[in-house]
Amino acid sequence: MEFIVERAPHLRRKSSVTRMMVCVLIALLPTIIFAFVMYGLDALKVYGISVLTMVVAEVIFVGLKNMGPYDGVKRTFGEKLKKLYSKFSITNIFSPLVSAVIFAMIMPASATWYQVLVSALFGLVIGKLIFGGLGQNIFNPAAVGRVFAMLCFNSTWTYSGNNFFDVVAGGTPLTQLSDSLTNIGNYSLLNLFIGTYPGTLGETSALCILIGLVILLVTRVADFRTMLSAFVTFVLLITFAGLSLNAPNLLQYILYHVLSGGFLFGMTFMITDPVTTPTSRPGRIIYGVLFSCITVLIRMFGAYPEGVAYAILIGNVFVPVIDYYKWATNKYNYKQLIVVVLLIGIVTTFIFTAL
Repeated sequence: MEFIVERAPHLRRKSSVTRMMVCVLIALLPTIIFAFVMYGLDALKVYGISVLTMVVAEVIFVGLKNMGPYDGVKRTFGEKLKKLYSKFSITNIFSPLVSAVIFAMIMPASATWYQVLVSALFGLVIGKLIFGGLGQNIFNPAAVGRVFAMLCFNSTWTYSGNNFFDVVAGGTPLTQLSDSLTNIGNYSLLNLFIGTYPGTLGETSALCILIGLVILLVTRVADFRTMLSAFVTFVLLITFAGLSLNAPNLLQYILYHVLSGGFLFGMTFMITDPVTTPTSRPGRIIYGVLFSCITVLIRMFGAYPEGVAYAILIGNVFVPVIDYYKWATNKYNYKQLIVVVLLIGIVTTFIFTAL
């Protein structure tokens, strides 16, 4: 028997990693354009520094990785570079580029240049390069960078105003909601859908995110199972939370949670990452359920109003368990259903007991 070892992402169709990354960038384009319309040069600052930092770090890493012991052969500088980057490909540019753009989108426009640089570098090195580079990381680099930034710089951020809303210090819709779990803030559902409210660069416009979601599904770059399981679980748990809190307008309460914060963005562009997502179809459903369960728990009971980045990293930890060869399979069975029911049941019980 011959075993073939392949690195992630594992493609089940005629495609290429580069094509997938190009499709992701195209899907991100509506939110990128929206960020520039809303924030102008501030958006350019965050995107530019993030992209430059991650791409340069990846290039340096590839060169260092290919650097072997001295073989006694004298080479010119050009020959040395050619040897170091003999295996360098366009994928080594697109991979950090996608991570950099996603990281920039989950950062506020008010972040300073050094905050973006340090956080982006930390996210790529600790979240990806330390594991060996492309296809070998177990954590989402953008989520790692975002969590690092929140822990280090969150108190210094101001959610910048523009022609659509005033400057608000920490006054995002989720912050207002966390102050009182049934308080619907000063922004209408239309504001939340279009994106004219304070937040990070790419997480505010549900409209642009949904356009990107359609592109990912049409091009078959993202698996609908992960998205669908995450969305259904999230709505179900928020419904239970609204019932437990006796929310005056349950439908509005649910929509407020869905449209505000980073849930839609994380569901569309982050948990669908083919490298850090389970390989089996049932595993991706379980992963989506786990992501939403953790997100809801952090939103309801955590110190931060938003829990998407933390939920992604915690979910990444469980991916090797979900993919364990003794039970990972593409066939659906009752054991997977039990896992899903247990996850939702535990969180639901906690919600009704603690709220």
